[in-house]
Formats: sequence, structure tokens, C-alpha cells
Amino acid sequence: MGELFLGCSGWHYKDWVGPLYETETESKLATYSRVFKTAEIDSTFYAYPSKGMVMGWLKYTNPDFIFTAKLPKQVTHKDKLDPKQGAEKDLEKFCDLMQPLLLQGKLRCLLAQLPPSLKYDLQLLESFFSILPRQFRFAVEFRHKSWLTSHTYKLMENYSVAYTVVDEPELPPETHVTSDLAYVRWHGRGERPWYYYLYSKEELETWVPKVKEITKQAKTTYGYFNNHYHGYAVKNCLEFADMLEIMTQEQKEAKKTVDKYFEERKRASEEGMKKRAVALTAYMPTEIGKMDFTQLLDVFMDKGRMRRARSISDKEVTIKESSDNRVFATVREYNVMFDLEKKTVSHDCADWSRCIPAKQFCKHVGKVLLMLPREKAMDVLRRIGAEREEWEFKPYVATQA
Repeated sequence: MGELFLGCSGWHYKDWVGPLYETETESKLATYSRVFKTAEIDSTFYAYPSKGMVMGWLKYTNPDFIFTAKLPKQVTHKDKLDPKQGAEKDLEKFCDLMQPLLLQGKLRCLLAQLPPSLKYDLQLLESFFSILPRQFRFAVEFRHKSWLTSHTYKLMENYSVAYTVVDEPELPPETHVTSDLAYVRWHGRGERPWYYYLYSKEELETWVPKVKEITKQAKTTYGYFNNHYHGYAVKNCLEFADMLEIMTQEQKEAKKTVDKYFEERKRASEEGMKKRAVALTAYMPTEIGKMDFTQLLDVFMDKGRMRRARSISDKEVTIKESSDNRVFATVREYNVMFDLEKKTVSHDCADWSRCIPAKQFCKHVGKVLLMLPREKAMDVLRRIGAEREEWEFKPYVATQA
């Protein structure tokens, strides 16, 4: 088996203070590099780094720490890889800036993440490959299905460019090894954005045999978790390293801290929802009839979920049924059902499992109520509020439709 390096895409996130970092002011890269052996530099996609930034990456990491870095969007999204549009000049500028990392043996690969709008064009891809400086290694992440062909993989093999294996909603998680260097990225499976997502242990376990097979075919494999919200990437990366039995002592200690942080956060969330549930009972039944629509929703939803509910586009909601006894709707790919006769609320998003114990609404359920005619929505809310103990909040199953 070849070498395997696991890390995260980026490291400078405020919401990692708690699970990974102790303070806002500490050198986050220095702390990160004591736990992980590698990081993917995500910031280079948005702007060229300064020389000082590059020297800082050298200064605040251990001697054996490894970087990979995303190519600037100027090359991939504006030039669209085309040498005729300036891709060669812009690529050369970026590589010159990254040269100090390369010379110190800390830069192993540059990632070209293509825009979703860029479709299969083998001639364009080969023209880009032909201008790649040979002292650097490269990987390409395709974001349109049309690229996933044997011709693409063969061309990548000819130029020893790594195919980037991805876990994301839009593309299949196909595993192709096209060079002695392999590249894997876990984006998450959220809605918008994808990387607002915490992988379950069961989901990560499906990747264990895949990654083991990749490491048999490649000399070196780099894998990065891009689901950075709330420290999810840190948690999932350490969990995955544990599953692969490659954890260092530093990572074992970090995992204890991360696990404790998430347990405490989960407990605090559950306690907060219970408090809201208690507050709800204080209104029943005499106050429910006096509340307006906004007040009722405020009792059933916290401000964060309400804000996310309002951010969902009306076009993403379909009210399929609204009768005296039942309301059935879809929000994006999820189902929401209010059965007023059976006194049940059914839904199937991940957040719903956290809402059920306290009988609270997630953003999808809230959005359906926002979309219903106001009189109907008020009727639903008042019925649930007035007889809350008799209502059951439960997972939705397809046979209910």
C-alpha cells in the first residue's frame, strides 16, 4: 500500500475555535499542523497569495508537513484552462509564487477544480496539460458528468495527472487512479452549500474499502474533507483516520477533545429545545388562540431555523395537497406532511430527528407553513399548539403519500 495523507480543505475557520483551536488569536496553522500532516490550501482559488503568505505557510508548519493547493479561479474559471485566453501566463504567475513551498518539499500537488459549466472538451484539456510545468504535480476535479469518459482518463494517464475522486451530490463517487498520485475530496452531501454537512460513521465506513483500494494503486494518496462548517471536517477526518487505523498520538488526543466538544454541543442543543418545549406548554391552551402567525411560528422554531426557512426559494416548494384533514408538500427533495386527523407531523430531513423530541419545526416544515394560505397555516399551528401532547412528530416514510 502507498502512503496516505488525510487532512482538511483550509484551516482558518472561526467555528473551529472549540473543537480544534483554543483561542481566536493563536496561530491556527501551527496548531493545525501539530494534529494533521497535510492541508489543502483553499484560499488560493479566490486570490493569488502574497510572497509573505507563502513564507508564513513555511514558517508555521512542521518540517514534514505537506501542502496541496487549488489553482486560482483566474486559470480555471475565467481563462477556462485555455492558453489562448491567458491560462499559461496566469498559471506561470501562480507557480512562481508557490515555488518556495516546492523547493522546501512541502508542496506535492496543485488542484485544478473546473467550473460546473465547463463541459467535455478533450482538445481543450490536452492543450492545458501541454502547458503544465513539469516540476509540479497536478490533479483535476471535474464538476460536469460529461468529462467522465475513458478518453478523459486515458489522457490524464498520458500526462500523469491525477483524477480527483469526489463525494458530492452532483457526481458519482467513481474511483479512478490515473497517476502514481491519487486525490480524494469529501465535499459533503448537504443541500446548499454541500459542505454544510456532517458525515455519519456509516457514510464514512463505505469509503474505507474505496480508499484502501486507491492506496494499493497509487504511490501516494491525498484526501481532504471540505465540510468545514462547525468543525465538521475536523471531526470527520479524525473519525476516518481512526477507521483506517492510521491515527497518530496527536490525533488520538485531538479526537478526544473534538468528541467532547460535539457531545457538549449536542447536549446544549437538546436542552435548549427542551426549554422551548416547556415554554410552549406555558402558552397552551388559553394563549394559543390569541397569537398571530409570527408569534406561533416563533414558539415552534428558533431564530436560526426560521432564518433558514425564509431563505428557501418559493420555487423549491410544491404544495401537493391541502385539505381539511391533510397537508402534503415537498421542499427540495424532502417530504412534509401534516395529518390533522391522525395528529401527526412527518418529515424526512436530517435535522428533523433533532426536532422530534421537543416537537419543534425544522426549516423545511417552517417553509411549508410560510407557503400555505395564512388562514390554513394558522389552523394547522393552532391545532398543534392547543393539543401538543396528543400530536406525534415522526419520520416520514414513502407509504404515507
